Parts: sequence; C-alpha cells; structure tokens
Amino acid sequence: MVFKLLKYDFKSMLRVFIPLWLALLAVSAINHFSVSATSSYADSLIWDMKAIAMLVFFGLIIAAGVLTAVLVIQRFYLGLLKDEGYLMFTLPVKPWQLLTSKVVSALVVCALSLGVGVLSVMILGYQMEDYQRMFSGLGTTIQTYPESFIALLVLGLAYAFAAITQIYVSLALGHLANRHRIAWAVGVYIAIQTVLSWVFTNSWDPLRVMLWGTSYPVFLDVGRFNQFLWIMAGIYLVLGGIFFLVTERILSKKLNLE
Repeated sequence: MVFKLLKYDFKSMLRVFIPLWLALLAVSAINHFSVSATSSYADSLIWDMKAIAMLVFFGLIIAAGVLTAVLVIQRFYLGLLKDEGYLMFTLPVKPWQLLTSKVVSALVVCALSLGVGVLSVMILGYQMEDYQRMFSGLGTTIQTYPESFIALLVLGLAYAFAAITQIYVSLALGHLANRHRIAWAVGVYIAIQTVLSWVFTNSWDPLRVMLWGTSYPVFLDVGRFNQFLWIMAGIYLVLGGIFFLVTERILSKKLNLE
C-alpha cells in the first residue's frame, strides 16, 4: 500500500517539478552558448541579453530550492492535517504508511532537485577537458577512500531524513493547538532547532576527547574522520526516528484536523 501512496505523492509533486527542472536545464544550456559566444563585447544588446539570461537562470535556481521546501511542507500539511486529511485517513492504511510515503517522496524530490541544480551549473560552465579531469580525480578519490564516500552519502541521507521529519513533527505538534497553528509550528521548530544547536555545540569537544582522546582535529586522520561521519549519521538517524515516531503517534492518537 505504501507504493500506491508513493505513486500518488510522486504524481502530485513531479507534475510541478518536471516543467521547472526542464526549464532550468534549458536556460542553463542557453546561458552556456550565450556566455561562450564570440560576438563582440562592445554590443550592448548582447550584454543585456546575457545579463537577462543569467538573471533568469539564477532566478530558476532559487525558485527550485524554495519550491522544493514549500512543496515538501505543503504536501504533508495539506495532505494530512487539512481537509484532504479526512480523505487520507479513511483509506485502509496505517498512519505510519501515510507518513512514510510523505518522507520518502520528499527525500527523492529533494535529491532530484539537488541533482538537477548541480547538472544545470555543470551545463552552464561545460568544458569537456575540465570535467574529464574532475571526474577522473573524483573516481580516484572514491577508490582511495571508499568508506569515506559511503559514509558521506549515508550522512547526507540521514541529515535530510532528520531535517524533513523535524519539519513534520513541528507541524504536527503545532496542529495540536486550537488557534494560530502555523505560528505554534514555527515556534516549535525554532525551539527544537535551538536545543539541537546548543547540544551539538556543547557536546563536540567532550565527545571528541571521550572517543578519540586527542586534542588535534579529527579531520586530520582518515580513520577518525570516518568514525566521525558514521557517528553523525547515527545521531541524525536517531533524531529522525524520534521525530518520525512522535509525528506518527500524533497522527494516530491526537489528530486534530481543521
């Protein structure tokens, strides 16, 4: 049933994102040819066209990032906490399945948006020789430090999971209020973020000494750096799991639809 829910969520989100992604790639390709054109730089019209094309490109980059964040929030809020929630919770599915669908679709869309953004920048500055050297160096680095590469990927996924579920738990907790629910959700998010920032800031040095017993930066040692990445990934996975569980409990036991 989760796969059917995912199909619905992807269909709803991708019909918005696909045109934006295609426009972003098209504008980056146009910018690449306009920037590398051999036309006279004295022609003010050409300069104006290049400037407009670059403004459109960076505008689309910003729009893609903002739209990704907004749609991730909107699909959860409107789909589970507003009028659409009356329909969703009548389906023969568990709240955790609904929540899993929202989290997975949000992770995939965020990853695709990031990938399209990186690809568009690469198209803009396309130079075959430079990219050949870059990918060759990247391949060598991955072969030399495969564990670091895997740990970085896991850390990135764990961080995204925690970030998305933090937004969801804030919306769910804020929705328990009878009035000003969005304001409460924002306040809850800020409170959670403040506590996490304080904990991470004040626990780093004691944790480093406890685990590695050293005063020099962990990042100078590959083995300790990998341990650091796995520990941080584990922390974010635990945080994301807690946020997920609290959100699921609220959806199951304390749901307060508008």
